[in-house]
Amino acid sequence: MRKEPSPFESVWSVVRAIPRGRVATYGQISQMIGRRLTPVGVGWAIRAAGDDAIPWQRVVNASGGISTDRQHPGLQRAMLEAEGVRFGKDGCIDLERFGWSPRPPKKKVRAKARVTR
Repeated sequence: MRKEPSPFESVWSVVRAIPRGRVATYGQISQMIGRRLTPVGVGWAIRAAGDDAIPWQRVVNASGGISTDRQHPGLQRAMLEAEGVRFGKDGCIDLERFGWSPRPPKKKVRAKARVTR
């Protein structure tokens, strides 16, 4: 029997999938893992991973803003800008332009059985 990953492991897997130059929100990640954690819980999972374990800088708040400035003033923004992410005058990222979401899984199309006569 296959063991289901913990909610924290699920968050880490999603965060690792976010490509360079893109961001996702805490709420999006919560949805992607079936709401097994709240957006705040997603933040705790990211924090528990350690600084170099996952690309934590690619996760932002719902308005495209930085939520880590109290712990690391300016670090997250600098890291994202180094990846090509741009911030507006309001200090937020345009989520339409830089937001990421995984592609939905492709549905397998079954070939119809051929009838021979």
